[in-house]
Amino acid sequence: MNEIDILNNAIHNLEKDIPIIWNWKNMDYNNDIGIDGELDLIINNQNILMVVEVKKDVKNHQLFNIIEYNNRFENFLLVAEKLYPKVKKELRENQVNYLEGNGNVYINKAGVFLYIDTNKTAKNQKEKGNRAFTKTGLKVVFHFLLHPQLINQTQREIADITNVALGNIPLIINGLLENNFILKLNKNEYVINNYQELLNKWITEFEQTLKPTIFKQRFRFQNENQDWRALQLNNEKTVWGGEPAGDIMTNHLRPENFTLYTNETTRDLMMNYRLLPDDEGNIWVYDKFWTMDFNNIAPAELVYTDLIINDDKRSKETAKLIFDEYIQPNI
Repeated sequence: MNEIDILNNAIHNLEKDIPIIWNWKNMDYNNDIGIDGELDLIINNQNILMVVEVKKDVKNHQLFNIIEYNNRFENFLLVAEKLYPKVKKELRENQVNYLEGNGNVYINKAGVFLYIDTNKTAKNQKEKGNRAFTKTGLKVVFHFLLHPQLINQTQREIADITNVALGNIPLIINGLLENNFILKLNKNEYVINNYQELLNKWITEFEQTLKPTIFKQRFRFQNENQDWRALQLNNEKTVWGGEPAGDIMTNHLRPENFTLYTNETTRDLMMNYRLLPDDEGNIWVYDKFWTMDFNNIAPAELVYTDLIINDDKRSKETAKLIFDEYIQPNI
């Protein structure tokens, strides 16, 4: 569905539950600041003019921008084909009005309160597999995000650097071309078309597809008063991600949960860092899936990802600081 289809579908499903009169006005010239148009609603003889952003869906990592739009524009309304329960809960907590494709709605503005959350979402067909966003493809795409010029090295060099089978590389590149994430400048040269859009897509697929498969196990510190900063990590094999990495980069976050990416064995982790396996522990350990070394922390793009998909506000604030300082200047 395009944006107009999503809007029309959502409005027509809302009309099944609530008698409304509505008029839509496109505002294409404002796309760059997050507005797709204006929706003029009349409900119970009361008129509300809503400023609208239309999206297919909203993932956890996109909430920060949506909340910013809501703070910037009076009577902001998010219209989305599908919204996940956790996302809707956070939208309501931040007083963000939304309308879902199935007619579920939350509007609390100008003396009007609408809240419906009982309509079921029709199951969408899963888009056909794209090799760029499989477990293997995501590892390669991550290396492209870290070093965009890598995409212009030979396929064998890309395979060697990313540690994946050579036969995967053309399939992954074709997948990126099909989705317009990269453009072909000439016979031998490619360029990332929209870095931030590709990063957002990678974050979504990383959370759903790759991260669950690289999880090793949970631990806790043997000494509950352990100063985590005093641990001497073997940086060639083990680095901080998530909250501790975010704290190192910004000094804005006191970690409560700890993330490690490692190539070390469970025995190594226990012996070298005095960690104890614990299914309820606050240390999550994952396989290190990239080949470059970044001192004692994961790449900024991965730290940003870990934090933006967290549920707490402080992590999202820290993620924004990392994006502004470490990622945005290189886009």
